[in-house]
Amino acid sequence: MLDHARKLSNDDSRPLGERAAAASLQKDVSRLNYQVPTFVTSIVLVFAAIVIGWAGWQRGMESSFRFAIYGPSMAPTLLGEHQIANCVACDIDWPVVISDELDSVTCFHCGNQATVSNSTHAASVVAVHAHESVDAARLMTSALRIGDVVAIGSEGLMRIKRIAALPGDIVELSDVSLLVNGEAIQEVMGVAGDLHVPVPVLLFEMDKRRKLSRWRGDGWQRSQQRIWTSIGHDWLVYHHRSIHQRNQPSCIWDDYPYNVGLSRKLEPARRLAWNANVVCTERGRLEVVFWIDGRMVGVICDVDGQCELNISSDDAVVVEAAPVSAERPVAIRVLKGSVQLSCLQLARQIEYRLRPHDDRSHYPIRLGSKEYFVVGDNVPVSLDSRDYGVIQERDIKGRVELVESH
Repeated sequence: MLDHARKLSNDDSRPLGERAAAASLQKDVSRLNYQVPTFVTSIVLVFAAIVIGWAGWQRGMESSFRFAIYGPSMAPTLLGEHQIANCVACDIDWPVVISDELDSVTCFHCGNQATVSNSTHAASVVAVHAHESVDAARLMTSALRIGDVVAIGSEGLMRIKRIAALPGDIVELSDVSLLVNGEAIQEVMGVAGDLHVPVPVLLFEMDKRRKLSRWRGDGWQRSQQRIWTSIGHDWLVYHHRSIHQRNQPSCIWDDYPYNVGLSRKLEPARRLAWNANVVCTERGRLEVVFWIDGRMVGVICDVDGQCELNISSDDAVVVEAAPVSAERPVAIRVLKGSVQLSCLQLARQIEYRLRPHDDRSHYPIRLGSKEYFVVGDNVPVSLDSRDYGVIQERDIKGRVELVESH
């Protein structure tokens, strides 16, 4: 429960220890053994066994302990205490960093003003699966993967980060993007699809929340229930507008709705994902095309009956022609059959990159045999290996698993 969870931070924490009770009780028991009759001694021995067993259980608990997240470093994956913003126009709410000065924020979806609740919402709680001995820790860390979330540091100052590179890897740059062994870090993480703490996506477009859609296509019809039906093989194209530019046509920026009040240079998003519920009366075929970093890339998928499609630009290949651009970054068309689409959503996938103040001269970095490179999911504000360099194997206290999310 939250009241019993210690506090884990992107920057600091102050966990509390509880070991004195067992030791004190054992001392009391040892004194009693010389002063009481036999039947009482038997009771005391049973009590001693209970105490010793309790102490052993406590040691086991120490090897897997809980923390409440503190700070914004891993948002939106893991949240510290936060407030909730609500947009009436879109009927959506989302977490924002705590601020005493703000009672409203700009809705990331429509650009209208959204109210911020006065109440504070509880932090995420994670379990840290720690190890007591150095040998066990080494055995554990040898199995760590890129993308795993770990607790690092000391009992007095513990941080939670995501592993971006392992011992022996080379961390380098492509413009501002971080690469590991020549591949984008987030793409390497994508290979490990069974992470205990998955890498999140950030929704920025929800068609069902809009009375006036930003999707347009001559060969498509949208019902009052906001369901799209294909009546030909024309493209259905998304037209993006930026809330940072008064809802004018724009590229998609690497915005973090959680970071209320943060002023920084935005970068164009280079990883997108499209999601929708699809229904076709016969076997159909769809093509989804993205505009990514000046290139057109697409995915063709077959659909039979009813399903939910999740298409990522990471899986796309270069295509020759489609009506996409920076301001119209996604287009869909039916290649075969008749298709209905509902609940169209677009999301931005996290990109791990340098910030303007980061020192580029440190790269490339070749990691030693016991060194790791770590990052936070809240890329603009996280303090991680981009700031303090690599971490040592001995500083990894355990792998993190989400217990409670709020």
